[in-house]
Amino acid sequence: MTENSITIIITSFRSENKIINCLNSISRKYKIIVIENSNNFSIKKKLEDQYENVTCILAGENLGYAKGNNLGLSKVKTPYALI
Repeated sequence: MTENSITIIITSFRSENKIINCLNSISRKYKIIVIENSNNFSIKKKLEDQYENVTCILAGENLGYAKGNNLGLSKVKTPYALI
């Protein structure tokens, strides 16, 4: 499996510092989708500006862990996903 065949999905709710720590621990070779279960545009901008391999999707409301992951899975274009 190569970096181009997997997308990492991270679902969060107002956990900016934890998400940044998590992203810093993952190689930037991997595509990452962060599902932020809020409408916090500033965290979206910060993550996408700081990490070129990250797409942040704002759910607009707290969908919860399972629905957030399903939203992320619907955006994956690689053969595999890691939740």
